[in-house]
Amino acid sequence: MTGNRNRILDLLFGVTDLLLRQGFSYRMAEGALLYLDDVCLFRPTADAGTLLQLEEVFDCDTSSVSQLSEELRHLLKKLITRETVLDPEFDFARIESLTASKSFGSNFNPRINGSWFRNLEAWGKGMYPGANLPDATKEDWEANVWHIEKEGFSRRYPVRVTYYGWYDRYVASNSGGSHHAAKVIWQCYRDKIPYRREAAIEKLSIDADAVRELEADYFSFLFLSRRDNQFSYNDTQFRLLMSSLVSRKVRYLKPVQYYQNLTFAFIAKAELGGRQVLFSKWMAMAAEAGKIIPLPEYLKKPQDYHNKPYLHEVRDIYLGEPF
Repeated sequence: MTGNRNRILDLLFGVTDLLLRQGFSYRMAEGALLYLDDVCLFRPTADAGTLLQLEEVFDCDTSSVSQLSEELRHLLKKLITRETVLDPEFDFARIESLTASKSFGSNFNPRINGSWFRNLEAWGKGMYPGANLPDATKEDWEANVWHIEKEGFSRRYPVRVTYYGWYDRYVASNSGGSHHAAKVIWQCYRDKIPYRREAAIEKLSIDADAVRELEADYFSFLFLSRRDNQFSYNDTQFRLLMSSLVSRKVRYLKPVQYYQNLTFAFIAKAELGGRQVLFSKWMAMAAEAGKIIPLPEYLKKPQDYHNKPYLHEVRDIYLGEPF
């Protein structure tokens, strides 16, 4: 990324003519460096908050999406296809992420926790097997199963699972019991213990035809605003720049379930008229510099963009009982 960014800096510093400095290309390149952070998305972990849940982002029932044009809402709705199946013998150990835990992320309990592990098996393996979370025997496994069936995965209902085709990952919706679920899954793999449950599985995939339609009719991209300070972000300056130089009809969406301050931007190509070539060149430059991700490119190969390890600030580290 550094080399690409330096190329933009060279471009900017090489322009000495005042009129050129006031032009579209210079000001947009400058804006990318001043107002945008390098955009790099989290690798999926045991915490579903590290997954970019596109079905939520493009949900037409949310207030942010409802403010978009009818044409764009209709297109976004087509991007994610859904199929629901009921599996009476679903292998619980295939679940890699959960939606709820008081220790996920840094809000409730800023320590090393499930958000740092690539999946539930790894979290269960890494968790110290203290008195409350034993994993030495089959009886320990049964105790952990009893716990999750009491809290989070009741036998009265099918386990609610979402399969993300673009991550090749099963994510379970739970109301608690995440630590014990991780221990159950770890022992399932380590001790080859089968645990099967009835599951209602929603299978999600990205529709290639809808992606091509988006690419044909819209400029769209993802970006991360620079921090105002340690605690907040502000994308006002970048939005003002886009409004003054590109179009007053740029539309934005922000994922509410994601741990990064990510924003999606959409501009109908018809709105730009003869400026399409200029804006397309800016997008190519900003993408090469790592300041934006063109949304169609992301949707074609999402796995290529999720490379950032998840870390949060740690207030303290509890090591549990000494060995």
